[in-house]
Amino acid sequence: MSDYLDLTSYGYQIKAELGRNREGGRITWKAIEIKTQKTVVVKQFCFAQANSSWSGYKAYTQEIALLQKLSHPNIPQYLNSIETDNGFCLVQEYITAVPCSSFRLLTLDEVKQIAVKMLDILIYLQQQTPPILHRDLSTENILLDESLNVYLIDFGFASLGSKEVAASSVFRGTPGFIAPEQIVQPIMASDIYSLGVSLVCMLAHKDITEVHTFTSADDPYQLNLKQLLPDTDRQFLGWVEKMTNAKVSQRFSDAQTAKNALLKIELPVVASKDLATLTPGETYKPKILGGVAISVATTFATWAIGFTTSQVELRITTIAIAIIATIAIAVAQLGAATIVSLDTQTKTQGIALGVIMPSILVAVSGLIWGMDSAVAISTAIAIAEVLLLSYFWAQLPSKMGNLAQGGCWLSAIAIGITLGLNLSNY
Repeated sequence: MSDYLDLTSYGYQIKAELGRNREGGRITWKAIEIKTQKTVVVKQFCFAQANSSWSGYKAYTQEIALLQKLSHPNIPQYLNSIETDNGFCLVQEYITAVPCSSFRLLTLDEVKQIAVKMLDILIYLQQQTPPILHRDLSTENILLDESLNVYLIDFGFASLGSKEVAASSVFRGTPGFIAPEQIVQPIMASDIYSLGVSLVCMLAHKDITEVHTFTSADDPYQLNLKQLLPDTDRQFLGWVEKMTNAKVSQRFSDAQTAKNALLKIELPVVASKDLATLTPGETYKPKILGGVAISVATTFATWAIGFTTSQVELRITTIAIAIIATIAIAVAQLGAATIVSLDTQTKTQGIALGVIMPSILVAVSGLIWGMDSAVAISTAIAIAEVLLLSYFWAQLPSKMGNLAQGGCWLSAIAIGITLGLNLSNY
């Protein structure tokens, strides 16, 4: 706690550090207002420290001036400012949300929703007199909550319209998200480019460093979206391409124009139905087929266990290898299924992880430890398959209660064990 900023004499108590600016000189704290016990955010500008510069003072005063004139539900409200011995502090409303760079993976439809909401915020800013340019839009400054509400933060580098800014601050912003013309003079279309790049990061499930490996050889600001997002809806991809075009003349000029174009795009319906709208056939059929698959897998696993116990000398080493292999293969195959479901571009890696790895384990164990270990690992694979099938069976939508589902699963396992024992007797 000794490293925490002490603002008790100003009526605030620091609870946790939320983040630090990569250049140093700015720390964001989570705090409570002692009098009201309300949670707030305190942004500390440490420009008076030896390792920072007085440019922080300009960012501080500029952010206060902008926030004081803004009133928008998706921009955290300005509450107070404090001058301390080693800098200044800006107090803002606390939002229970996280940067979109730290958010869960998003679907195409969800990214479209976020785009519309972000454009609404930019429309509000661009309709001010003079228009407000954020100049540091990135996946770190766009916050999302669990309801997909969107918030825009960090106005330290914002400017009013085309007003002249000091050369030292023109280059401010997050590398990779900055539009090429912003180096000379930021305009409304500059924020459009930055938002577009942020959306690309969300769609590709990649950070900005990875995204920028897909830039054009002729222009480091031009992303190769067809290569980066090959499975994205064609109309939506065309819209994103216009958002991120390195040439200002070929980019949307402002947020309103970009939003109007986006609202005309109808995305294909790929989301699953709500459970309440599913018919009995749509819920029971997958469960029945899954139960049959579990019974078949259990039959083979039971037979494999019987064969192993009758043909293999059960040493502690062999049993340990089988247990470890069961866990490793189950985790690997679950990982493989997850990889393929989240990123269709990684099907090869998923197949390699889920199919080739178990085969290699059997072959290597046979060469190193002998046939007994190879048989034990083959049995482990059969058991792992039962565990994996059971996991995915449980994820299927169903109108059955948990007790009924548990009974069905146990029945499928019991049938498989019975059949497997009968096979072992032949």
